[in-house]
Amino acid sequence: MSGSRRHDPALVFIIGWLAMLLLTGLSIGSAFLGLGLCAPVIQFGIAATQAAILFVLFMRLKGPPSLKWVFAGSGFFWLLFLFGLSMTDYATRRGWPAAG
Repeated sequence: MSGSRRHDPALVFIIGWLAMLLLTGLSIGSAFLGLGLCAPVIQFGIAATQAAILFVLFMRLKGPPSLKWVFAGSGFFWLLFLFGLSMTDYATRRGWPAAG
């Protein structure tokens, strides 16, 4: 009998799905809280966490490094690149109403 216990694969996916639902609820809730200038940062953080869950669980990236990691890493790089471009748009846009 080994010391490590294997989890049911269906349970792992259900927990991942519930985490995605929770993060989606947080994202929707944060849209209505009126967080001001911190809202995009918080919402992008939630989206990046959701992307990480998708990468690890649903793309089956757990395990030793392989070519899958290269493609997933490049996709995550482009996701961060697009988030960065969006953040520069938010940071440099003029004419927004005053927060609060």
